[in-house]
Amino acid sequence: MTPAYSSVLARYNRWMNDKLYAVSASLTNEERTLDRGAFFGSVHRTFNHLL
Repeated sequence: MTPAYSSVLARYNRWMNDKLYAVSASLTNEERTLDRGAFFGSVHRTFNHLL
């Protein structure tokens, strides 16, 4: 992997994390912590895994 490609991946990661933070800010605590039957359960737990 080249340094340039690593930079592209880092910028993409930052961009996507910013999008996830923006979406999560619109959720109530109840919506964010509700078990939705996903692999990690809730949106909150999924974010703990990703971020």
